[in-house]
Amino acid sequence: MHSDQALAVPAPEVASEPAGARDNQPADFATEREEPGISRLEAAMKPSTLVSRNVTVAGHRTSCRLEPFMWDALYDICRRERITIHTLCTQISERKEPATSLTAAIRVFALAYFRAAATEEGHARASHGHGEPFHQTPFETPDAAE
Repeated sequence: MHSDQALAVPAPEVASEPAGARDNQPADFATEREEPGISRLEAAMKPSTLVSRNVTVAGHRTSCRLEPFMWDALYDICRRERITIHTLCTQISERKEPATSLTAAIRVFALAYFRAAATEEGHARASHGHGEPFHQTPFETPDAAE
């Protein structure tokens, strides 16, 4: 196939954004992403597939592919900081190393954000420090959760 013909092929559809994601106002995404009758942890333990979402970074629309659990973490950060996903992704993009992909920078940012907020009291409430590092994570075995 000639390279010009390859350009004419439409790109596959990207998963739609949650309602309010394009608004300039932060939105409460918690009710939109949770399934009735299923806990957040149970939802996170489902087989992870990457989800593509469009974000606007410095005025340019781009797509990011992240795990659903990572999107949840970003929306939690946006709600807590009272900013949009677009503002957050723009700020991450402005601060990342040039050779680092935006998706990798987003993952590192989310981990660093929650690590900075972790306290000994919080670890104790989450039952951490007892030789069971997977407790209350997507990797906890079902029989250990009971």
